[in-house]
Amino acid sequence: MRRQLGLLATLVVALGPGLAATRVAAEPYLAVEAGLKCANCHTNPSGGGKRSVFGMAYARSNLAVRRILADEDDEGWNSEVARWLGVGGDYRGGWASVDTPGAPEVSEWATTKATAYLEIRPIENLLTIYVDEQLAPGSSLNRETWIMATPAEGRYTIKAGQFFLPFGLRLQDDSSFVRQRSGINFDTPDDGVELGLELPRWSAQAAFTNGTAGAGSAPGESQTSLSASYVLPEWRVGASVNFSDDPLGDREMLAVFAGLRTGPISWLAEIDFISDQLGGGASQDQVATLLEGNWRVRKGHNLKFSYEHLDPGDAAGDDEQERFSALWEYSPVQLFQARVGLRSYNGVPAQPATNRDEVFVEAHVYF
Repeated sequence: MRRQLGLLATLVVALGPGLAATRVAAEPYLAVEAGLKCANCHTNPSGGGKRSVFGMAYARSNLAVRRILADEDDEGWNSEVARWLGVGGDYRGGWASVDTPGAPEVSEWATTKATAYLEIRPIENLLTIYVDEQLAPGSSLNRETWIMATPAEGRYTIKAGQFFLPFGLRLQDDSSFVRQRSGINFDTPDDGVELGLELPRWSAQAAFTNGTAGAGSAPGESQTSLSASYVLPEWRVGASVNFSDDPLGDREMLAVFAGLRTGPISWLAEIDFISDQLGGGASQDQVATLLEGNWRVRKGHNLKFSYEHLDPGDAAGDDEQERFSALWEYSPVQLFQARVGLRSYNGVPAQPATNRDEVFVEAHVYF
C-alpha cells in the first residue's frame, strides 16, 4: 500500500506545474453533466460552498423547470451585494424514517443543515476572503475561513486558513461510505495552506495541514493531501492521496475517481484504499467504493441511483457492507429543489444498524 501511494504521490508532484485546483463540486454530477470545472460555478476552486455569479445563472437557467421573476428584464438573485461583496446560503431539511431490524421505527422532522457564506474581495480577481458558517443543526459552527490569492488571472491559487481537504469526489452526501471511511467530508475541515494551479484540462491541488481532519488526528500532527484530475467535456478522471501522521497510528489513503456523460445520464465512480497503522507493525486495510448514475429525465427532474460497497478489512471475517440508494430530485423553480429518497443497507447480520432501511423527503433552498 505504501509503495502504491508513494508512486502516485510522486506522479502528482511531478505533474504539478501542469495541473490545476478544481475537483468536482458538492454535487459533482452537475459538473460532469455540464462539462465544467468547480471554479466555473463556485467561489472555492475546490468546489462546494458559495456559488459564483455564473453558478447562480446556471442553476437558474439549466436546473429549474421555470423561472419566477417580478420583471421580464430582471435576472434574479446572483449572489452579489456589491462589486466587492457576495453572500449566499443553503438550507436542507425535511422528514426521515429509519427502520432498523429488531428496533422500533424512528421518524422525525429536522433541519439537516443550514449554512451561510460570505465572500469579500478586497482586490478584485486577486485577493478573496471567504467564510462558510454552519448555522444548524446545533449551535453555530465555522466550517471554512480562508484567504486566497489568485495571481496570473486565477491560474495559480494560494489559500491559507481552515478549509475542506482535497480528496476524492466532493459529494454532497457525507454519509456515503467513501466520505465516512476516509473521514474527509464537510464535517472535517483542517487548518493549513493549499496550493493549486489550473489549466484548461488539468487540475491539481496540494494541501499541507495540521492533521485534525480525516483520520481523527490530535492537533499539532501533520497531514498532506494531493489531488489531480484531467477534465474533458464528456469525461474526467483523477486520483488523490492523503498521508496523516497520527500519534494513535498513521493513516495512508488513495482515491481513484472518474466521471462520464452518456447522453442524459451522468456517471460518477470512486474507489478508496485506506490503510491504518495499529501499532506493533500491524495494519488494517479498508476499501470503499461508489458507483452513481444521474439521469436527467427532463428539465428539472433528475433520478439518482447509486451502489456502494465497503470492505472494512478487519479480522472479523464476513463484515462487508452494501448500500443502495434511489432518489428523485425535482427543481420546479429557481433556488429550490425537493428530494425524495430510499436507502437500503445490507451488512453484518449481528449488527442491525448495518441492515437498516431509510426513507426521506427533503427540501433544499439555496441562494
